[in-house]
Amino acid sequence: MRRIGEVFCFVAILAICISCHKNNDNLYFNGEIRNFEVLESMKKITLKAIQLNGTNFGWLSVDDSLMIFRNPKLTNHFFNVFNTDTGEELGAFCNKGGGPDELADCHKIFNFFKENDELKTLLLGIYEEKLFVWNITQSVKQGTTIIDAIISYVPEKENKGALYSSFFFQKDNTLLAKVQSVPLGGGDATLPFYQQRTINTNKLLKNYSIYKKSIINRDSPTTAQTFSSSNDACKPDGTKVVQAMLYLPQLNILDVETGQVVGFRMKGAPDFSIFEDEKDVYNIYYIGVQADDNYIYALYWGKESWGRFDTPYVNTIHVFDWDGNFVQEIETDYGLDQMWVDSARDRLYLTSPKVDEVFYLDLNEVFD
Repeated sequence: MRRIGEVFCFVAILAICISCHKNNDNLYFNGEIRNFEVLESMKKITLKAIQLNGTNFGWLSVDDSLMIFRNPKLTNHFFNVFNTDTGEELGAFCNKGGGPDELADCHKIFNFFKENDELKTLLLGIYEEKLFVWNITQSVKQGTTIIDAIISYVPEKENKGALYSSFFFQKDNTLLAKVQSVPLGGGDATLPFYQQRTINTNKLLKNYSIYKKSIINRDSPTTAQTFSSSNDACKPDGTKVVQAMLYLPQLNILDVETGQVVGFRMKGAPDFSIFEDEKDVYNIYYIGVQADDNYIYALYWGKESWGRFDTPYVNTIHVFDWDGNFVQEIETDYGLDQMWVDSARDRLYLTSPKVDEVFYLDLNEVFD
């Protein structure tokens, strides 16, 4: 009888311990969450350097022979362009100012598109409430900024004044945009979500909800506005978007056609319930992401956040396919901060916070 009583007490204690662990994924996340495991085999890659003749700094984007920087060091322009083959600086473009074809501020480039074989991108004038269609091919050719169209793009009331944190040009005159979270007071905030709109008429086509509710009433660096922080990338064919989460080792893949979102979380990692506890420090996981039509490339840290003046050595890239399967872990010989996939040459371009060179890795070497 004493032995039976001991077993009963053990089972009761075990049940209490299990019930104390809260998994509130269903409370916060609007889709299924599946686990992935990091493969034991790591591929070590030696990066190749590109020498550029000019001030290359900021957020890079690349298409074939053109490398573009959203460069905050420029005085009168937002972007400068280089030739990746020769290293030559081809000019500075997109004037700062308040004139008809000028912008007070603008985002970095999120993706490119082509019309009549000319490379273009969308720039959002936040203060002007306009979309600018920047013709990059003609700008480089003529040596001056060529804006093909300026479209009125007034923020809609249903977004409660929230701005876009990222946006992607899609076919059929549509824009897929991430509406960022904004504080509401009392520790609460709106939820970030995606929406699809027409470009020329700014008509809402569809909203995509990733989350059900926010974390509220907290006094912590990770709040209702930041717990869902992510870096996002769009599949070039426009059918899917990936969110690489900052505070969880998790990718969220949204199917634009069906509206379904699925989360892929590292096995054994914390769930959303960790944000209900008031902690001073959370691990930072994915600090950048890029994608092509086959794979997702996520820059992984997996350690505590760093100080304001610290420079972390982040040199690990996790590769996934668009079904959320973990494919490969890559280790580079430099610490990294910016990435861009160029499908024209099958390259992943990278910058390092401690050196001026731009690097790339040949994606064919990763999957040979």
